[in-house]
Amino acid sequence: MAEEHNVTVITAKHDKNLPEYEKINGVNVIRANLMFKVSKGYVSVDFLKKFRKYQKEADVVNLHLPMAEAASLSYLTSPKKLVITYQCDVNLPKSLTNSLIVKCMDMSSRISFKRAKKIIVSSFDYAENSRVLPKYKDKWEEVHPTSSFYKKFSNDFEVARDSQKTVIGFCGRIVEEKGIDVLLQAARIVKKEISNAHFLVAGDYNNIAGGSIYSELKSKVGWDESYVKFLGKLSPQELIEFYYSLDLFVLPSINSLEAFGMVQIEAMLAGVPVVASDLPGVREITRNTGMGEAVEPKNVEKLAEVVVKVLNNKDRYIQNKKKINDLYGIESAASKYISCFQSLIRNTSFESVQADFRKYDA
Repeated sequence: MAEEHNVTVITAKHDKNLPEYEKINGVNVIRANLMFKVSKGYVSVDFLKKFRKYQKEADVVNLHLPMAEAASLSYLTSPKKLVITYQCDVNLPKSLTNSLIVKCMDMSSRISFKRAKKIIVSSFDYAENSRVLPKYKDKWEEVHPTSSFYKKFSNDFEVARDSQKTVIGFCGRIVEEKGIDVLLQAARIVKKEISNAHFLVAGDYNNIAGGSIYSELKSKVGWDESYVKFLGKLSPQELIEFYYSLDLFVLPSINSLEAFGMVQIEAMLAGVPVVASDLPGVREITRNTGMGEAVEPKNVEKLAEVVVKVLNNKDRYIQNKKKINDLYGIESAASKYISCFQSLIRNTSFESVQADFRKYDA
């Protein structure tokens, strides 16, 4: 019989129309009221109150960082049951204010790292190149991010394709760190080499935390709408069709806010090779799967060159879907998390028994 886990997620009520409590796929979701938003983050005293209440009942507390409140939350939790999942280093545009924000966020992360029993990282490659993680290497556990969306990619899925077009796609938020400006510039070079090349850019450019750069791209970089199309936000079904319509997927991210790039896995599960930036963590996916190439970030000419190379040798990069699932699927990530949590609970129980014996001996 499968082991059951009672999971409670505490998050922000980012949309006032959302309920304060609901159950989603068996998971208890509790939303805290906001005081106000700051760029991509928020301030919420209610979040601290709810966390303090519910962490007492938990065998394991899993914080996802970076988070401004991480230091405070870690002190509200017993170190014996604290696990940190570290998503990425904070990377903001250069300014005095942003520099202060980054330093405060890093300090908050380091304080929580000291108290945590384990630190989950998306890859050892990213962790080794992080600003804040190397000092805590003895606590690292490598668990790749995953998504239930992966299950939607089936072998029998078919989509009508235009055989007269070579389609290159991007999917993600229309924000600075994604390097979309680099892709748009590279597109002009690729078009000269592959005359039937078309570029599809999928992703919301209206409702973006921290602000979209769509208008800036349009005014400063521009694109030829005869072969470059911005699709906006897609529904899950439309997103599946998008991936299956591609000949190549490109992830041209430019900095450490991109620590993994789950969209690469989605493309690969649809049988589509990938060209991604040679960034720590991001580059691991094409290396481990053999289903693409990594290219120097921000290098327009090199990106165009590698895109043309992969398209001209596409069959060489196609791998079996089972290989992708074995490396990065839901089951492998879930089993690693469960193993980590169970080891924590076992150690905590053992320490409790030892403490009881010490009391008895005294």
